[in-house]
Amino acid sequence: MSAIGLTDHRLLTGMVSFVKACQQEGIQPLVGLEIDIEGGKLALFASNVEGWANLCRISSFIMLSDDSKRDCPIQVLEKYHAGLISIAILDVESKNEEILTKLSGIYNNSLYVGLNNPASALYFARLAKRKGLPCVACHPIYYLTAEQKDLQQTLTAIRLNCRRDNIPTGDLLAEDGYFLNPQEMQNRFEHFPAALAATEEIAARCQFDFPLYANHMPKIQLPEGETAAGYLRKKAFEGARRLYGEFNSTVRERLEYELKVIEQMGYEPIFLIVEEILNYARNQGVPYSSRGSAASSLVAHCLDITGPDPLELNLFFERFLNPARSTPPDIDTDLCSRRRDAVIRHVFEVYGAERVAMVGTINRYRPRSALGDVAKTFGWPAGRIRELSSQLPGAFFARRQSEENDKADDSPFKHLIQADLTPDEMQVVKQAEAILKLPRHLSVHAGGLIVAPEKLTDLIALMPSGNKGITITQFELDDVEALGLVKIDLLGIRGLTVLGDVAEFIGQNREKNTVKFGRLDVLDSIPDYDNETSQRIETGQTIGCFQVESPGMRSTLREIHARSEEDIMAALALYRPGPLNGGLKDAFVRRYKGEEKIQHLHPRLVPLLEETFGVILYQEQVLKIASELAGFTLAEADMLRRAMGHFDPGKQMQILKDKFINQMQTRCEADRDVCNRVWEMMAAFAGYGFPKAHAASYAKVAWRSAWCKTYFPAEFMAAVLANHGGYYSQHVYINETRRMGIKVYAPDINYSKLQFSVQKTPEKALYMGLDQVKGLTRSTIEKIILNQPFYDFEQFLMFVNPRGLEVKNLAMVGAFKGLGSIPTILERLNHSGWQNGQMSLFKNYRSPGDVDWSTEKISMAQLELLGISLEANPIEVNHEKLTTLGAVDTLEAAGKVGKRIKVAGLKQSSHRSRTSRGETMMFLSLEDMAGVLDVVVFPEIYRKSRLILNSNELILVSGVMEIENGQSEPYLRAEHISFIPK
Repeated sequence: MSAIGLTDHRLLTGMVSFVKACQQEGIQPLVGLEIDIEGGKLALFASNVEGWANLCRISSFIMLSDDSKRDCPIQVLEKYHAGLISIAILDVESKNEEILTKLSGIYNNSLYVGLNNPASALYFARLAKRKGLPCVACHPIYYLTAEQKDLQQTLTAIRLNCRRDNIPTGDLLAEDGYFLNPQEMQNRFEHFPAALAATEEIAARCQFDFPLYANHMPKIQLPEGETAAGYLRKKAFEGARRLYGEFNSTVRERLEYELKVIEQMGYEPIFLIVEEILNYARNQGVPYSSRGSAASSLVAHCLDITGPDPLELNLFFERFLNPARSTPPDIDTDLCSRRRDAVIRHVFEVYGAERVAMVGTINRYRPRSALGDVAKTFGWPAGRIRELSSQLPGAFFARRQSEENDKADDSPFKHLIQADLTPDEMQVVKQAEAILKLPRHLSVHAGGLIVAPEKLTDLIALMPSGNKGITITQFELDDVEALGLVKIDLLGIRGLTVLGDVAEFIGQNREKNTVKFGRLDVLDSIPDYDNETSQRIETGQTIGCFQVESPGMRSTLREIHARSEEDIMAALALYRPGPLNGGLKDAFVRRYKGEEKIQHLHPRLVPLLEETFGVILYQEQVLKIASELAGFTLAEADMLRRAMGHFDPGKQMQILKDKFINQMQTRCEADRDVCNRVWEMMAAFAGYGFPKAHAASYAKVAWRSAWCKTYFPAEFMAAVLANHGGYYSQHVYINETRRMGIKVYAPDINYSKLQFSVQKTPEKALYMGLDQVKGLTRSTIEKIILNQPFYDFEQFLMFVNPRGLEVKNLAMVGAFKGLGSIPTILERLNHSGWQNGQMSLFKNYRSPGDVDWSTEKISMAQLELLGISLEANPIEVNHEKLTTLGAVDTLEAAGKVGKRIKVAGLKQSSHRSRTSRGETMMFLSLEDMAGVLDVVVFPEIYRKSRLILNSNELILVSGVMEIENGQSEPYLRAEHISFIPK
């Protein structure tokens, strides 16, 4: 087959991937779109680039209209007809002559009448002849082989959200909607040879170069008389003077070099747009941080786009923008997650809604979603779906294999297929397996934003983003970039939201020269070095701190005695799957402690690897080795790094290897064997390389987090809890707050705000937010906060006017503290005659003999209504006993990979799974005062400990700490599980 066409219905989502696949196989792609029109459907094919643009315009119009399922108006077809060949696929019952007359007036000699059914082919052939129009055979294809018909029926039911046996007649597919072979197609339309020949005619008319990898750099407004290059230069040098004062030749030469490359590539608009966006963020007090390799650019640093100083850290511009690459660089930015949407709205407002869109992303089927969707179409009850789905890996636990010898490519449905299922159940499981990784729906990319030089619909197709009120591309990220559009990532990061909240508190309570600090001024004023902060980091007391709070990371900070941003950078690079599994982390620690001698393969490596004790931690070090030892330009060295990182086993890698070894041998007068070993060291590193620029950006945020926790502990922990924590559960953060000597109280009508907050009562303490009380409406919460404080219960009822259930729930969690005991409040609520909206005649009487609920009863109520109990933690109560039993905390455990240990804690969460042999095992998270540790319980231990694992009591687990390839957090492989002896 020399050509093939694709006409998705109303959408163009699959088109770029389709074109790439065709090009790879040497097949001509026909780029098309199927739309609904009066009397049937219209298949449109692009015959040139303008035709592709019109497909984008038509699809965008349809999807962005109020009713995307209605027929496409004739006026839209008239407006966007150029470069299109159309095939009318009409219903027999329609006013076909009238419809064809209208279409003929639009498409002139580019309209064909489609013959898609032998039963109606003669009718439409005669109609076409009367209208003087050619016919074309266009058998509809919805699946590849005849055997997939039943699966396609299921997918249709999923799309329509109905059972398979309730699919409307009009939505049922033809019996033979599969890909016919040439002979079958010939037989199907044997009486219409001209219609068959027309397929080749249309293919010949649709030959054009699809616009992949074009350059659509966004346009920006510039001051009068300025060019983009000149304006960027002006801003860069102004920033350099602000940062460096009277800067030296090193700064000037680096700026000149970067600006020259940027100008040659035409990338000035990217820098200027990102600078404008972040200027807005700064003015609005939205915390932001660079990520990725952008921090390698001095121009970006001088424009305040990035924080780390690339000169001080010896970062290479080529790691960010390699002159040898044809694709634009990514300037990715993290923003405060709560305020990110305001920044995105600003981009739409400034650059115009017609030129801006969020990038779409395709969500694909995973095991549980596949089984659930398929089972619903067969009418399965929800309980049965949950029962079987629970035996499949979830998103979190799928990362681990059930047994050491399981293969990563084994089907997740393997044990279900081998189980004793009915034929109907087996059909569901088989179909669920068949749709794995197929597209499920289109949603919004986490942070991708594109700005086009003109109307986006001239270049790509758009659609609405559901309830977000913005437009998104119909294509996912790779396809958007393949179409030549520049993507800017604006990602929401909770850690920056926490910093912003703490900084806002500091700014409101500290004045400098009678002018209050802005949020970002506070963060920028945090010192780069501080002894108290260093001690916190060195001891791993970083729960809640950005990027450095997991047990393994805290253990790493302790092992390397991290005390600065530079040390945090090293820890971030060390605590990744490659160094952990390859033993480089252990080598680094041993060398740091002086327990192992540092030996370099060649003397020229000493200055390049000295800061990391002879271990390659950063991608930039690979660039430097290739440059210094083998004479590669930095641009060539970056291409080498990229090739190594993609594990290219082909001819290119051999050429690069030969070049490196030969040039190093000559340049360094080194033995060929040594050159080979240096190459192998670099190649081994490439699998887990970490950009130093990225580590530097994240280390800065981590340092600032640790500083805030050190000097404003209550405000910091309140911000962490108000923003829903991070790595750990809420309970861990509350335990950490208490460990720091800060009291934490349940919601209180006189002190609590919407979320966790710091109040002085009279000591500084944390109060849980009213939003955590089950059943409390936002309206009631707002009235409580507006009318605080309340001096008696009747005043509360009068001003807040709550529902009875709201009062009951508040009372049961202890929110009326000081206004009466819980039994008294509940008694008054039940028997005082109070109703919503009425005052009670019951006076504010507080019996001195009131007996309040027991601690245990309050704890149970808090668990039910708050999701957590603030009463005494059993781990605290049993601390001495646990120490006697030899239990270590989860932080210490994380640093003992390969060793046998005991850990005690409470089960935070658990998940049962099946091995390839169908045996039950369990993954669980064990929580103690120091954090959380993952525990894997294999079948034999699970069978012995099932009753213990199903309880909510404190347990003791002994086993071996292990770490899997591809993972950075260690886990405990359980060997014995028991209750804590009484």
